[in-house]
Amino acid sequence: MRTLALVKKEFLQFWRDPALVAVVLWCFTLDIYLCARGFSLDVSNYPIAIYNLDGSQLSENLLAHLREPEYRVVARIKSDLEMDEILKTGKALTVLVVPNDFSRKLAKNQPAEIQVMVDGTNSNSASMALANIQTIFSQASIKFINQPTKKDANTELIALRQRLWFNPNLDSKRFMAFSELCSEITMVAILLPAAALVREKEYGTIEQLLVSPLKAWQVMLSKIIPMIVLVLVFSVLCMYAILGPAFNFYPMGSLGLFLLASVIYVGACAGLGMLLATVAKNLSQVLLLLVTAMVPIMFLSGTWTPPEAMPPIISWFPKVSPLSYFLEIGYGVFFKGWDFSQGLKLLGWLMVFSTGMFILGSSRISRQLG
Repeated sequence: MRTLALVKKEFLQFWRDPALVAVVLWCFTLDIYLCARGFSLDVSNYPIAIYNLDGSQLSENLLAHLREPEYRVVARIKSDLEMDEILKTGKALTVLVVPNDFSRKLAKNQPAEIQVMVDGTNSNSASMALANIQTIFSQASIKFINQPTKKDANTELIALRQRLWFNPNLDSKRFMAFSELCSEITMVAILLPAAALVREKEYGTIEQLLVSPLKAWQVMLSKIIPMIVLVLVFSVLCMYAILGPAFNFYPMGSLGLFLLASVIYVGACAGLGMLLATVAKNLSQVLLLLVTAMVPIMFLSGTWTPPEAMPPIISWFPKVSPLSYFLEIGYGVFFKGWDFSQGLKLLGWLMVFSTGMFILGSSRISRQLG
C-alpha cells in the first residue's frame, strides 16, 4: 500500500509539471514527425549540372533518365571553367560530363564512359547519389543494348531480378520514424525516474524517504511504475497519431510483444536513470548526464552504425546493450510481422540486462538512503 501511495504521488507530480508534460508530448509527437520528414536517407531534389560535349539525341535521351523528384538539373555547363565554378559554389553537388565521342562509340558497340564528378563534402549523401546514378544508368544502358538494332550477337546479359522484403519501396521515413521513437523511449525512460528522484532532493523531501519504512526497491518501483505506464501510453499515442496517419506505418506483427519488450526495456532505462539521480544534485545535472550518456547508448547499440562496421575493439558492445535487443524486437514487429515465438529469446536477454540494471540502481539507492 505504501508503494501504491508513492506511485499515485508520482503520477500527480508529473501532470502538475507543465514543462515536463510538454517535453514528453513534444518527444513523442512533433519531434518524431520532424525527424522522419527532415532527416531522409532517400535521394530527393538533388542538384546536378550537365556538361554534354557529345550533344547527340542519344546522350540527351540517356540523361533524361535523371528526372525529378530524385534529381534537379540546375545548369547546363558550356566550359571547364564553368564546371569548376559551379562545384566550388555549391550550386550543383554533381556534374555529369558526357565526352564528345560518346554516341560514336556506342554506335560501334564500343564501351562509352560518362564522367560523374561529385561533391564529396557530405560523404553520406554523395555516396547515395552516386550509387543511385549508377543504378539508373545501368538500367538505361541495358535498355539500349537490348534494342534489336544495337544489340551485338555475342552480347550476353544477366537479368537481375530484385525483390525487396519488409520495406519494398526502401522508404527511409519509416525507418527514421521508428528509430526516433526508440530514441525517445530511451531518453524519456531515463529522464523521468531520474527527475522524480532528484525532485525529492530539491524539495527537501528526500529526508522523509530516509526515515520511512520503505526499502530501496520499493522506492525504485514507485518511481519506475508511473514512468512505464506513461511511456507505454505515449508510445501507443505516437503509433496511432503520428506513425500511422503520417507515414501509413503500423505494427505488422504482435503489438503485445512490442509493448512487453517496452515494459522490460523501460525498466532497464529507469535503472540507469536512478543511477544518474544518485550522482546528480539537481535537474540541470541530470540533463547534462543524460546528454552525455545518450550518445554512447545510441552509438553502441547499433542504431547509427551496424555492429559489423564498428572497430573490433567495440563491436561487442551491442551484444550487452539492452537497446540493441529492443530495436531488434521492434524491427521484427513493425517491419517483419513477428509474434511472441520469434521474439522470445530476445525478450529473455532483455530481461537479463534489465534485471541487472534494476539491481544496480536499487543497490546504489540503498547505500544512499542507508
